[in-house]
Amino acid sequence: PQRLLEVDHSFHQAVAQAAHNTYLAETLEHFFGLSQRLWYMVLPHLSFLPAAVEEHLMLLESIKAGDRDRAEQIMYDHVEGFYNKVRNVLTINVTVSYGSHEESVTVEDQTLLSAAIMATGLPLEQPCGGRGTCGKCKVLVEGSLTPPDATEQQQLSAAELAAGYRLACRARVTGDVSVKLTPIVVYSNKIFHTSNIYEQPGIPLGLAIDLGSTTVAAFLTDLNDGQVCAGAAALNHQTMFGADVISRLAEAGRGGEYAERLSKLAQVSITQAIDALQLSSSVKDRIYRVVIVGNCAMHHLLLRYPVTTLTVLPFQPYSHEAVREEIFREIMPLQAQVALPPLIGGFVGSDALACLTYFNFDRADGPIAAIDLGTNGEVMVTDGTRIVAASTAAGPAFEGVNISCGTRAIDGAIVGAKVHPDERRFTLTTIGNQPPIGLTGSGLLDLIYELRRVDAIDRSGRFVKDHSVFGPHISQGEQGMYRLLFTDSDIDLDGFLHPENADTALYLTQNDIRELQKAKGAIRAATEILLEHLDLQPTDLQRVILTGSFGSQMNVEAVIGLGMIPPVDPKIVETPANGAGLGAALFLDDDEFARGEQIAAQTKQIDLDLDPDFNTRFIKALELG
Repeated sequence: PQRLLEVDHSFHQAVAQAAHNTYLAETLEHFFGLSQRLWYMVLPHLSFLPAAVEEHLMLLESIKAGDRDRAEQIMYDHVEGFYNKVRNVLTINVTVSYGSHEESVTVEDQTLLSAAIMATGLPLEQPCGGRGTCGKCKVLVEGSLTPPDATEQQQLSAAELAAGYRLACRARVTGDVSVKLTPIVVYSNKIFHTSNIYEQPGIPLGLAIDLGSTTVAAFLTDLNDGQVCAGAAALNHQTMFGADVISRLAEAGRGGEYAERLSKLAQVSITQAIDALQLSSSVKDRIYRVVIVGNCAMHHLLLRYPVTTLTVLPFQPYSHEAVREEIFREIMPLQAQVALPPLIGGFVGSDALACLTYFNFDRADGPIAAIDLGTNGEVMVTDGTRIVAASTAAGPAFEGVNISCGTRAIDGAIVGAKVHPDERRFTLTTIGNQPPIGLTGSGLLDLIYELRRVDAIDRSGRFVKDHSVFGPHISQGEQGMYRLLFTDSDIDLDGFLHPENADTALYLTQNDIRELQKAKGAIRAATEILLEHLDLQPTDLQRVILTGSFGSQMNVEAVIGLGMIPPVDPKIVETPANGAGLGAALFLDDDEFARGEQIAAQTKQIDLDLDPDFNTRFIKALELG
């Protein structure tokens, strides 16, 4: 099919040359005259006989009559028909649906199912980058696929395979297939309103965009007073190339169309976040300014900057400078001015700068620490004079990614948990008070803290298999990994073990605990190193700010109890949601944008990769509590 597509580019020209070539026409006439009897002996055995015979005779008559133009058209129609017939035979139709939406794409035989889904533009997450290790690209399929390989047999249960579930990153198409993306794969947009003033005619508006590694948030802002009126979020579709930014940088590093694809995915994600605000055309016509913040990788991928310098020591951006150009006109309101604030350095981007500005680090009268919890965790500390910042690969556990029953902030997602050992049950807090479907980052943190509190998990993060209450509910899954079954608030644990409840069972696995340990270990180690750079002790801190997409849902008791941050008084810990997005809203004002540039200039980026103590601190910080 690829060669046929290549031929198609020059097909018109080739037909025209053939039809207008006198020598070729004479040769064809001579050939048809000599072989006419043989020709009619062969044609009856061909499936396309009637049309072929008619076209052959018409072509012969045109050549004999010297009608070159008609001969050209007949040749074109004949060969194009044959070309399309061959192409249809050699290509496969893949139909992908989620909810009421459906998209189709034509692909070659043996195409990876994930590649086919990605070609439709629908969101497929592959947190592991398509390596088959996370199991998050599980989809329901009908049609012809290659048999499940060893990886699929390990990641999926026999019941799931029998029901038609496959890993999109492993299965290859061998015939037409229909794919259904389950709700846990599709990102659910949530919108909040703090004011309806933006609906009033004449109010100038701005958009603040936080381009996160996993989530893209959009905030509609009143330019008169800087008030955020509404906000919404969408999935960053770059996650189809991996939850971590390194996988995406490697893809973009291939250059050309690969870099363009990552940029387009970022733009599509931004567009969907804006669309999720559900703004009328009259409101969009009053959006005059747009500010986009993000970490260095997101910044470079969006702008299609070279990414090589971010992937090798000393891991510095291609450019730190602010961007104020005519960019992204096709996805932004035509009248809007788009700006990207400067980067700080390394992987500490303009999202961290937005946090520093919003939390007034430049105006602090004492020590402050702020931590932006996400896939690319950023830690910032000031002693009231100096500001230091660092980026640490916390991993996607805080986003509910790489967790066996992890999910995003959609209805039914677990955001909090409480263990009642005397009653042998859990109390789960879910979004929308809906039946639980999986764990968010805050839910994971809470659940592990509660199990650690009652000693069902030890300090090293291992399950206590002989625990007097929860030991009987710890088992080995089909892949041999230990897991603990948990359930909704009103159902006794023993009841949840019955076969009829198997489809709704939720497990916490040993690997889930390890993912959280790595995330919290990276944050703790980075925080300790930055405090040391400023000669500070944890007790010196006047404020500790935990922010991010789920900051407001964070259980401070669990954060301190598990040792994610150094020991501090819980009363000084704040959990505002999305400081980066709110800081970006400040940057819509010219004076605040200039202030941000000054903060970027005075902030020192600390490279944790070059710190000899980081690994030691990280390993020590893996302990729970």
